[in-house]
Amino acid sequence: GLLCCCCLVINAHAAPHSAQALTLCYEDQNSYPWVMTDGSGLNLQLLRLVAEALPLHFNFVAVPWKRCLSGLAQGTYDGAFASSFKAERLALGRYPQDADGRLDERKRLHTSIYTLYRRKGSLVSWNGEEFRQLHGRIGSLSGFSIVDFIRAQGAEVDETSRDPLALLQMLRHKRIEAAALQSLRGDFVLQANPELAAHVEKVKMPLEEKAYYLMLSNAYVASNPKQAARIWDEIERQRESVQHQQQVRDFLLHPQP
Repeated sequence: GLLCCCCLVINAHAAPHSAQALTLCYEDQNSYPWVMTDGSGLNLQLLRLVAEALPLHFNFVAVPWKRCLSGLAQGTYDGAFASSFKAERLALGRYPQDADGRLDERKRLHTSIYTLYRRKGSLVSWNGEEFRQLHGRIGSLSGFSIVDFIRAQGAEVDETSRDPLALLQMLRHKRIEAAALQSLRGDFVLQANPELAAHVEKVKMPLEEKAYYLMLSNAYVASNPKQAARIWDEIERQRESVQHQQQVRDFLLHPQP
């Protein structure tokens, strides 16, 4: 009996502390400018501002994206970022919602644009409605939401790669006809690899523009509904703050290696 009493006391003291520390996972690949493998990136900077303001403690864990989402579903992680909205992901965790229970885009971490990349001299293109002159597969990063968009246009997808550089190399070596990437990410890879950039170019018309969110686990939201709402509110506040706007300018101006 005594032992049990002690356990309860210890747990009672531990609970408030643990409620203030959340473990958030993100993809373990460079996703310029949002998250970088060196621990920098605008999403990480934004979430640090959120943690400071609330105040909370976030533990950041970098893992492959599919593992990040499955860990969110299992409650291994309290949150996962940055996730675009997909209806089937509602089984894995929660997105910010407005008063009517609809997805609240104002609480996004950022907006990202997907673009098509092709070999120089290739005629494959996207006109805002359909792919033109496409005679082969489009490459995309494994597990990314743009895959559904490409398939919905009737195109075949190759999602064997997890690395944007490897994906653009596949394009260069004619293993795929085009590649769909978030444009800041694709541009960053080409800027860092001029030799590759000599063979690959971006199609001007963007494929899709998407908002990206911090998803929170079902377990976390169920046990901390008010805190979850505060976190999402604070993301909106900090994203629009003078301090974060300055961070964005500094990060994008900073010459990349």
